[in-house]
This record gives sequence, structure tokens and C-alpha cells, in this order.
Amino acid sequence: MGWTEVQAPKPCPLMENLVDSRFYFVHSFHFTTPDESEIMLQSEFGYPFVSALWKENIYAVQFHPEKSHKFGMQLMRNFINL
Repeated sequence: MGWTEVQAPKPCPLMENLVDSRFYFVHSFHFTTPDESEIMLQSEFGYPFVSALWKENIYAVQFHPEKSHKFGMQLMRNFINL
């Protein structure tokens, strides 16, 4: 897949200081959730899909932050500072 932009439907502490963010996706697998309030990030690659979930103190991302350069580094800094 490669680099894909993400959109945050609601404010999230992991996305602090991240504007026009792009993350690195290796494959086209993705997850779904019956509870849309858990969606942290959405992306589009031919169709819209959930690229990150957030519920209470649980965060899950479909992309590779460690391969996402400055965007991934900021996301990991935000995670460490939770």
C-alpha cells in the first residue's frame, strides 16, 4: 500500500501535534468495529477504512509507526507521554 493519509474523526491524545499526517501501510488488511465511537483514525485507499481504534486506555493502529518517519515519531512520543 505505502503512504496513506489519516483523518481523525474526533480529538485524540495520540494525534496531538500531528497535522496532515501520513503513515506507512504494508498491506491492505484492515479491521472493522461495530462501535463507531472507537474509531480513532480513518484512511482511504480505493475505499474508506478504519486505520486505528481507541477505547479507554487501549490504542490499536493498522499502520507501521516505526516506518512512518516524523509522523510515526510524533505518534510514539504522544503515546509515551499519555
